[in-house]
Amino acid sequence: MTQFRTYWSLIRHNADFRRLYLARLVSFAGDWFLVVPLLGLVYEATDSALAASAVLAAQALPAALLVPLTGAVSDRFDRKKILIISDLLRAGLALSLLAADVVGAVWFPLLIMLLEGAGAAFFYPASTGALPNVVDEQELPVATTLMSSAWGTMAAVGAATGGLFATLVSRDAAFVLNAVSFVVSALLIARVAQNLQATRKPIAGAGRESNRDAFRYIFSHVRALALLSSKGVHSLTSGGAVALFALMSITLFETGDAGTGALFGARGLGNMIGPVVALAIVGRSSRRILGSIGWAMTVWGVAYILVGFSPTLLLAAAAVCVAHMGGGTQFTFSTYGLQELMPDDVRGRIFALDFGIDMMAISISALILGALAQTIAIRPLLIGLGVVAIVFGLTWTVVTRPLWTDLRPVAE
Repeated sequence: MTQFRTYWSLIRHNADFRRLYLARLVSFAGDWFLVVPLLGLVYEATDSALAASAVLAAQALPAALLVPLTGAVSDRFDRKKILIISDLLRAGLALSLLAADVVGAVWFPLLIMLLEGAGAAFFYPASTGALPNVVDEQELPVATTLMSSAWGTMAAVGAATGGLFATLVSRDAAFVLNAVSFVVSALLIARVAQNLQATRKPIAGAGRESNRDAFRYIFSHVRALALLSSKGVHSLTSGGAVALFALMSITLFETGDAGTGALFGARGLGNMIGPVVALAIVGRSSRRILGSIGWAMTVWGVAYILVGFSPTLLLAAAAVCVAHMGGGTQFTFSTYGLQELMPDDVRGRIFALDFGIDMMAISISALILGALAQTIAIRPLLIGLGVVAIVFGLTWTVVTRPLWTDLRPVAE
């Protein structure tokens, strides 16, 4: 109960954080009204696991390709304007999917997903890098947990309802709601009063040299490398597993878009509650938060082995929820570590690199697992991903333990 009051107090008393948080909630909810029906549309049109996986890969790939640009833009331009422009452009892209039936080709929705992913590639580093500028240092662990769980909250609500909505109403209506969500997000961000970066720098020198400075900083700080590696490997395993959701629902459980939405919803629920529960357990000590990342990855692996053995959609969804409690904790705690330890003038570029690594890993994993699913049964693939995650999580915990011992605890 005390933990809940802490979160509610931050939302209630910090208006700018509240607007950023609500903008993320609304935007993420709309995303799932786009992804879930689009996965079903592409799989039905092609009867190909690889083509369905390409939807997620297309959404993720631009973030990796645009890393040299998005980070520099986030650190040198007005982050509020970046967020608003990104939202409005993605609203237009969502509406363009209404023409998918007219075009009648699989390349069209994949192209829209590529462009939507490009918009997200600018949104993520700007919004994540801005967070320490709208909350106090003592509030940062709680704020990071809330912002990360926003994705999980709306993945749980948006994915489950998006699948049902597409089934009971229409996929086109789901695309319209996605566009509306981006507009609402832009309006909320426009009302943020505080400057979203500590300093403003002239654009001269942006680009290659600017990003080189960020890379130089990362490679000279082993903690940054450790945190980025944990997120990258988790995305490599998680991306492949999530890419199989539509195939699991349609071929294993015969539940269509509604089943796909249920699995994505279970994933979102786990991402929502996992970081909250974990932070309540470990407290706000930086040392304990960062030391828990590898264990969270191990939980993900154990639970995905259970997903591989699940005979029904209900049991599979329950195991997915537990898995992503660990996955959400890993993501949130490593994001907090980067926010806490990285200086503001390179933070946008670091989060652009972080996002790019994650999205490249998701793209590669989704395509590889989609291709393997053409010839190998889904269950052994899921079990194999779980084993890899367990080995990595335990190894990462042992190897990185000395890195956190000298961190000062954050006051409760």
